[in-house]
Amino acid sequence: MDVLIVKRGRRFEGLTLEGERVLAWAQQMLEDCMRLKQELHGLRDSRMRGPFRLGMIPATAGLASVLSVAFADQFPDLQISTDTGEPDHLRSLVRQGEMDVVLMYLDEAVNEGLDSYSLYRERLFLLTGMDVDNSRRVSWDDVAALPLCLLKSAVPSTAEAQLKKAPRVLHTDSAAVLAAHIGTGRWATVLPQSLVSVLPKSPSLKAVGITRPNEQVSVGFVTLKRDPLPAVVHALMETAHTPDLVQAIREMLATFEDYAPKYSRGSRRTTLLQP
Repeated sequence: MDVLIVKRGRRFEGLTLEGERVLAWAQQMLEDCMRLKQELHGLRDSRMRGPFRLGMIPATAGLASVLSVAFADQFPDLQISTDTGEPDHLRSLVRQGEMDVVLMYLDEAVNEGLDSYSLYRERLFLLTGMDVDNSRRVSWDDVAALPLCLLKSAVPSTAEAQLKKAPRVLHTDSAAVLAAHIGTGRWATVLPQSLVSVLPKSPSLKAVGITRPNEQVSVGFVTLKRDPLPAVVHALMETAHTPDLVQAIREMLATFEDYAPKYSRGSRRTTLLQP
């Protein structure tokens, strides 16, 4: 503004008269900004009521449960419902306005009219009590040589195509059915690391990494392409990036280590994308 606001010298000597006025205005602007933020949050929160429909594929059910609990605690007036389904069906529901947000893998192309928002990446693991020579890594061909019980949509379609030649393949959308089969010691499965803990702990059960390609998946939100996003959808994404939720996600992703043989640190690394 073409005025001197600081008394210059070798050290700070204080503000000029103009500087005192600038400081007073700046403090008032900061207070006004904070009040505006509080008012806007109040307006947003007043709209946080009514139905909210969250969809998920079975592979993201662990994250969805953690997220929905935190979201329901933050906005108790919302009537939250959750539904599990196949990716194509869930995307169709979003497009038809019958679903607000879907939590799913993002590795497949999102159809026109939809937007995706990445949350994190995680690795896929072979879970088996059978002998795989305690290998640090197995190929998809190695996996396809085993009888498999697969959770629906837990494996990306690009990877699942490689498993069709397995001697036996059973698909289920039930974690209990999956756990029962793996518990016999005669079946194997492929799961993202966030879901490994749905299986019963057993000294013989181990999580073995899978070699490239398709050994990782991106997890995130899919919703209708809108600008700006509805307040409730934006609030859900904000909730997913709060420190408590990020820590909960990290802990969930780390549970596979209870089942894993000793790996190098690099093989355990999981990338959480920044908001």
